Amino acid sequence: MPKQPHPKYSKFRFDAGSLALNFVATVRHRGTSKPRDLLSAPDKLAEWFRLAGCSNPAPAPSVKDHERAVHLREAIYRTVRALVLKEKPCGTDICLINQAAGHTLPVPQLDADFAVHWKSAHPVRACLAEIATDAAMMLVNVERQRFKMCGNGGCQMLFLDNSPANRRRWCSMSVCGNREKIRSFRQRLKSI
Repeated sequence: MPKQPHPKYSKFRFDAGSLALNFVATVRHRGTSKPRDLLSAPDKLAEWFRLAGCSNPAPAPSVKDHERAVHLREAIYRTVRALVLKEKPCGTDICLINQAAGHTLPVPQLDADFAVHWKSAHPVRACLAEIATDAAMMLVNVERQRFKMCGNGGCQMLFLDNSPANRRRWCSMSVCGNREKIRSFRQRLKSI
């Protein structure tokens, strides 16, 4: 997988700890009355696939492809969120993840110069299968206490806490963590 763009230089974030959670992070400010969907159209989905390094990025997802992607993203979100909140995930969401993971993944093909090109009969479904497979493997292999939700009530981004002490509270120290530090500092100044 290619190196991810620095979050500061991309409207998309690639710091959630997995491909599936990076996909979920395409909705910003879930904890507010006006969440912002960065995958608002099929061309935005194609851009995310490209930046995320999907093996076989779809050049032009259809409206139906976009709809499938959004349904998968929300199923992953609800499943991981349920685990964070120590609730039982919805069976329908698990079925949707399994269904998407069941599509054929891209296969490598060599050209005459020994460069690898990834091929798939259905490029969008192949990208969604990569995401769903990542979600399934993550849900099985990651200790559940490692799934976290950003402590910023307006953000609520889901992420994997890979810190040794498992005490991470913010989606990113440079984003929500910094905002909280500033807020706390201003609060202390007011009380002086």
